[in-house]
Amino acid sequence: MEGEICQRANREFGLNKNSKAEVRGLPTVDELRATLQSNDGSAARDRLSLLFDAKTFVELNAYAKRGFSDFLTTDAANEFEGVITGYGAVDGKLVFAFAQDSTRMGGVIDERHAKKICDLYKLAISNGAPVIGIFDSCGTDVFLGTSGIAAYGKIMSAVAEASGTIPQIAYVSGNCIGTAAAIAAMFDFVIKEDAASFYVSAPHISGVENAQSVTVTYEADTTQCMAYTRRLVSFLPDNSSLGVIVSECSDNLNKKLGELDFAGDALAAISAIADNNVYYEIGAAFEPAVSTVFTTVGGVKCGVIGTSYSIDEGRISPSVARKITKFVNFCNAFSIPVVTLVDSLGLSTSAESESAYFAPELARLAHAYCNAKVPKITVILGHAVGAAFAILGSKALGADLVYCTDKSEVGALSADSGVAFAWDKHITLKKTREALVAEWRANVSSPAVAAASGEIDDIISINELRARICSALLMLAAKGTVKLNGRKVLPL
Repeated sequence: MEGEICQRANREFGLNKNSKAEVRGLPTVDELRATLQSNDGSAARDRLSLLFDAKTFVELNAYAKRGFSDFLTTDAANEFEGVITGYGAVDGKLVFAFAQDSTRMGGVIDERHAKKICDLYKLAISNGAPVIGIFDSCGTDVFLGTSGIAAYGKIMSAVAEASGTIPQIAYVSGNCIGTAAAIAAMFDFVIKEDAASFYVSAPHISGVENAQSVTVTYEADTTQCMAYTRRLVSFLPDNSSLGVIVSECSDNLNKKLGELDFAGDALAAISAIADNNVYYEIGAAFEPAVSTVFTTVGGVKCGVIGTSYSIDEGRISPSVARKITKFVNFCNAFSIPVVTLVDSLGLSTSAESESAYFAPELARLAHAYCNAKVPKITVILGHAVGAAFAILGSKALGADLVYCTDKSEVGALSADSGVAFAWDKHITLKKTREALVAEWRANVSSPAVAAASGEIDDIISINELRARICSALLMLAAKGTVKLNGRKVLPL
């Protein structure tokens, strides 16, 4: 048996029977370097060069190889591991990255593949820097058995340990299938190239196309995806210990907006309040009824959530709730203030929404807002009716400040529904439905009535929207940082 293994080792390393090097079965340093250099033109290395600032990427554990095994029968049993790991600068910031390389072992995930990624994570966590994972692998090797499956688990463990401590971006450039898709979905953001495969079960088996698109943050071609990734990294904090980030504002803090009509479009409102109208949308293709973006307002880096009344009256569906929940949880983990712009008639009433997942998703959304300790500001732009008022960043769920515009409608029911439910019997020739609806808006669901309850801090105009949000964010920037020197204040 021993002789058979030695013969096989000689065959796979391409060795002859005479020289000393043949007995050792090890390549020279020059041979290793030459082999690595021959891999310079791979797609994985091309993407790393697009990701990192020029000439800043430093490879780690570059010479790791798959060891030959009794179970491996290919001539490539001694190839370099199918993943490249290292660090460098992205827009001047320290970033760690791994890139699965399908030209080496097909990007096969095995023990050493997992070890390289886990070692990278240890460095990233200890240095408080983001991790970007570029996914392109054919999966594990069936001949590896449980050790290959365990490799997936080790990578999952590393990703889970880093969650909430450092930002993680999954970049799907090729095949990301089965358990690998689950690993990518554990990351904070998933960026996918148009031609990449990202699924758990193949569409020809499941009969469902693009089922995992719900987790995709952004999708485009290689150049656009890499540019988006770099912009996202430049905005995100390096780690969870930095607190609220405030920089010098290059826009007018007191800029007036006039009487803008956002026409129920959340992105129009977000653009109006963002510094220099610049923002980065997250998950644009998934559930457009709600927009989630990163931006700066008054120089304060923040996350903004906005429901669009123009799409299904801004109603909250299970997918809307899921999208907001994930965004709020990320912002909370990394001390990013949350601004919520509400224009919604409440919960979705569609047959598709009423599923076994609806109530749990609403519960998770409420938990997210309640548990978020970051500054939270809510503005009711148009409508906050029924559950939308309670769930979307209300004072009851811990918002620091809640404003509503002077033309907003706030209440348990919309004016139309309220009249139909309670005042329908009062409709006469002299008292029309339109008149009763106007009366309901003035006396039941007006912002003044809501403010009188103590659940609204102020009634503002659209004209002062940006200025008031800027002021609130700057005032709340130190939230949670003040200590009382351990003293307890006793009641009188």
